[in-house]
Amino acid sequence: MVFPLPTILLQTFFLTISVAIESSVFYARCQVSRKTSVEYALTINLISACVGWIFFFYIEPILSPPLKIQLVTYVFLNKLGEGGLSLIFIIGFFVFWANFSLKLISLNLFNKLVDYAYPLQPEAELEENYRYSTRKVKKAPERRQAMAVLWGHSYSHSVILLVLWLKNFQNTV
Repeated sequence: MVFPLPTILLQTFFLTISVAIESSVFYARCQVSRKTSVEYALTINLISACVGWIFFFYIEPILSPPLKIQLVTYVFLNKLGEGGLSLIFIIGFFVFWANFSLKLISLNLFNKLVDYAYPLQPEAELEENYRYSTRKVKKAPERRQAMAVLWGHSYSHSVILLVLWLKNFQNTV
């Protein structure tokens, strides 16, 4: 059995990048506390990564042998085969939008769980207890949250693509 340590480390690095970027976007666009923005970003990115790997391991056995070899070689060894760049672009486009949709769904579920566990306080109680609270209870509107997810997701994927390009550029030089 092969233990893909470089792939695990790279995924951890990408999750760290995504959480850092997306939490700063949540903080700036949704006017929630830093702690809440990190919670949002961490939750949606972990769910997205887990579902992505489950999907990868589900879809991999049903691919044709040449496509399977090419995909596994790229994911675990970071080497593209012949015609692999166009395949990566198509898969990357699909993964971007699927990931975005999954993050929106998981954020809505997370909001429902938080609302159920910690219901919103009336304004009078909120202002009275605000001094002692470490978290703003104010919830951003869903449209603002959706745009924050889109912007944060776009920024984090852009930085991840830059890192992958630099990593690939370093390997070719």
